[in-house]
Amino acid sequence: MFLITAATGNVGRALVERLYAAGADVTAVTRNPAAAGLPPGVETVSALDGRFPLDGVATVFLNAAAVHGTAEQFLSRAVAHGVRRIVLLSSASVLDDHPDNHTGIAHRELERHIEQTGLEWVFLRSGMFATNTVWWAPLIRTHGVVRAAHARSRIAPIHEQDLAAAAAAAMLEDSLAGTAPVLTGPELISQAGQAELIGEALGQPVRFEEVSPAIGHRLLTEQHIPPHIADSLLRYYHRAILHPIEPTPISTILPSEQPRTYRHWIHDHRADFAAP
Repeated sequence: MFLITAATGNVGRALVERLYAAGADVTAVTRNPAAAGLPPGVETVSALDGRFPLDGVATVFLNAAAVHGTAEQFLSRAVAHGVRRIVLLSSASVLDDHPDNHTGIAHRELERHIEQTGLEWVFLRSGMFATNTVWWAPLIRTHGVVRAAHARSRIAPIHEQDLAAAAAAAMLEDSLAGTAPVLTGPELISQAGQAELIGEALGQPVRFEEVSPAIGHRLLTEQHIPPHIADSLLRYYHRAILHPIEPTPISTILPSEQPRTYRHWIHDHRADFAAP
């Protein structure tokens, strides 16, 4: 049996649907099982008490947010219940050892805890999620503009379906066990380029305005992003200017998978940016 944490998040939902389609026995952990909207054959359980059901679970898909502050207790229970493998949705930020890289530090520590359990593991070190640009939606709806810092930064945002495909392979097969692939989208694109593609999908222009890092930080925190996460995101964009990202799409580990571009992601998420 497979246990999926954060099962109604972007990656979790796509993963549950893939595993269900493959005929796997899936238990989905979510804050509100009654409103999960997952396939009818998927068992949904509440995440509120943090004690996920582990009896009979062979593999866990672990979103770090699901065990924030409780990772060591969770992993001890996983070992005690005979879990075989942990597939962690990690972050490419673990490769940046700067002391202010809070996201990288947290994920690196969780990876270390998992390694120390002796369980099998796969660390999917994701680059920037394409879904992060949904943060721009309120300004796009009201003013037709994207405001962000570090305009010269070019990244390779990844579609959540690509991450779900990698996670499904890591859970259903053995070929990725013991690996920590960095996964990005297939092409580099600037934030201005992303804004332009959003405008194309909406059928109306979307302007890009560069702002200072301080204003960029405020805009992120206004979207309820914790200040330390906003710091890490801005570091990621700034670092991409100094050290250009080399795209490593899902096809680098799964040659049969066709990676999805940011244009593809916008096609799938146009409604997130359209006015009501």
